[in-house]
Amino acid sequence: MAIKIAICTLVSLFFIIQTCRAFPNGGPIDACVKAQPNRPNHGGTEPQSPSSNPFIVEASSDYYKPGDKITVTIHGPKSAFKGFFFQGRDPKTQEWIGVFEKNPDVKSYAECSAATHTDNDPKETVTLLWHAPDAVGQVYFIGTVLQNYRTYWSDVVARVPQ
Repeated sequence: MAIKIAICTLVSLFFIIQTCRAFPNGGPIDACVKAQPNRPNHGGTEPQSPSSNPFIVEASSDYYKPGDKITVTIHGPKSAFKGFFFQGRDPKTQEWIGVFEKNPDVKSYAECSAATHTDNDPKETVTLLWHAPDAVGQVYFIGTVLQNYRTYWSDVVARVPQ
């Protein structure tokens, strides 16, 4: 009986540790197409209230032409964040457009114009570089910023300073 309890305890601990470490290498590509896109599936957790979001997300522009590159900066002036998942979208059609450039801190999913973190180390600032499609139009950037596994803000839209 003691062996069964020990095995059950070890198996339970394994699953708890795995759950706590979920997505340390960035959000999975299926975050693009879930019923609530850009939201993590973190064991029944819910996003925080938008009014409590301590992070600043800014885009250098919301208009593009062929060859343009737009920066999207995520900044935590008062606290660090561990992860993010953002997409470039057309405001008229909601379709994914453009592609984010990958770098050591950013994983890119060209299939759905998404960018995510490559590790879950604390970050104060991350700058994403988005490449425009071969067209002229408008874009907005929407996604999630994760302070930690259970504390995150979804449907965050990058603002464009005027």
